[in-house]
Amino acid sequence: MLRLPRRIKILIAVLTTLILIYAIPIPRVGIPVEELELGEGGFIEVDGLKVYYVEKGSGNITFLLLHGFGASTFSWRYVVNEFSKYGRVVAFDRPGFGLTERKPPGSMRINPYSVEGSIYITCKLAEILNITRVVIIGHSMGGGLALLIADKCNYQVEGVVLVAPAWKQQHKGITTYFLLHAPLSSKLGPLLIRGLVGQLEQVLYRAWYDKSKLTSEVLEGYKYPLNALDWDKGLYWIMKYYEFPGIDSVIPRIKYPVLIIHGREDEIVPLNSSIELVDKLGQYTRVELKIVEECGHLPHEEKPDEFNKILLEYLNSYVFINY
Repeated sequence: MLRLPRRIKILIAVLTTLILIYAIPIPRVGIPVEELELGEGGFIEVDGLKVYYVEKGSGNITFLLLHGFGASTFSWRYVVNEFSKYGRVVAFDRPGFGLTERKPPGSMRINPYSVEGSIYITCKLAEILNITRVVIIGHSMGGGLALLIADKCNYQVEGVVLVAPAWKQQHKGITTYFLLHAPLSSKLGPLLIRGLVGQLEQVLYRAWYDKSKLTSEVLEGYKYPLNALDWDKGLYWIMKYYEFPGIDSVIPRIKYPVLIIHGREDEIVPLNSSIELVDKLGQYTRVELKIVEECGHLPHEEKPDEFNKILLEYLNSYVFINY
């Protein structure tokens, strides 16, 4: 009997494993997003993508809310209810998150999981909803994006509020890039993400300074979108395609007032990052930084009363005065 060298046996075993992984279908997880809607919002089709959004209030100004990584419209629950008294509030689940449909990136005209695609979907959503005058409020990953959207979308920006904004340029390292683009990564990546749910929960734990406010109800609110069909693929596509270019190119064109709100004890995006951003923006526009004491990465959730008070004072000073 022919005896194969050990390295050939290993190679055959690896190839066999890869063929099996490629050939064996991996069951999808979750249920269609339409079955998860709780009656607080609805779906709107944007270039073939079912986008979940919540709308409340009315008026000639719209507060457009952009959540951060791993969040959804749920994270704006205190802001939506409070500021619907002063105008129209629109919050939506950005592609890859919440209850917005997870469609394969190659099936759409533009990849919604890229920065460019996220900007496009937001601008198109605003167009469909007839948003013409807007205050954009963006948290964390949605904060840096808010400035790019304000620069690209065709509406009148009355102001921008950045909450613990992640605004610096981000590029993946060579190792991460290879792992996300390697053969079979599109199949193994979502599987790996399914196993990392516990670690994602730990990130949420770090986001709160007062851990007692991270109740079971809040945890369930954040975890609920994990019931959505292909939630794992959506998160994988975000990790694969989303590379934030930074905002340096748009800063000289910013002429609207900017408010930055940041928790003193933020472990996710350090306060010094917002202090640096104030210096950059201050060369071109009116910018103000408000620090929330004894608060982590989510001031709009951890200290909603103080957050809403700061936001209303800003609006009264720089926005509502124009009406």
